[in-house]
Amino acid sequence: MSGMRAAWLMAGALALASSARLGAQTERLVVDPAKSHVRLELGRSGLFKFAGHEHQIEAPLAEGHVEVVEGDPARSSVRLRFEAARLFVIPGTEPADDIPKVEERMRGPEVLEAAKYPEIVFESSSVKSTPQGPAGFKLMVAGTLKLKGKSFPVEIPLEASRTGGVIDAKGEVSLDLRDVGIEPPSVAGVVKVANKFRLEFTIHAAP
Repeated sequence: MSGMRAAWLMAGALALASSARLGAQTERLVVDPAKSHVRLELGRSGLFKFAGHEHQIEAPLAEGHVEVVEGDPARSSVRLRFEAARLFVIPGTEPADDIPKVEERMRGPEVLEAAKYPEIVFESSSVKSTPQGPAGFKLMVAGTLKLKGKSFPVEIPLEASRTGGVIDAKGEVSLDLRDVGIEPPSVAGVVKVANKFRLEFTIHAAP
């Protein structure tokens, strides 16, 4: 076989493989807001941080979807949308009298500016997948968090399983408020919310 012919055959094989990858079937799964949770845990800092307490915030999902590419998880994607005005303090996690004040401040111009920027959106840009058991896998989902009119890069590690077409995933990541465009609010300049916060995900998506 001549070198030229071999090169053409190799090029043809690569083209066929690429075509097969591009033709892989994509399945769209819908995220169930009732069975999915996104929670934020914000700590305290400052000279008198012992006088404060942590905030436990629930971010209800407005909608979301996952697109799974059969046999090529790196081409899969996820999109989650939240309504800023619906974020709330989880009942029982701090004094009941403080909750309305905390929620008003969180949704107001100092933090989320919910009236001006009503939506918070996460869209993935890449997914790295590692098999874990017969139906499980570890994921590293990189993407963009759109918050207050700006976009911020984030990476979220998840552990996921797929059974009967349904995907369940959970994970957590530590982020900095300043890295997503929010200056940690303070009380009288002394007790303030810590810059670092923890984000926890539980996602349930089905066809």
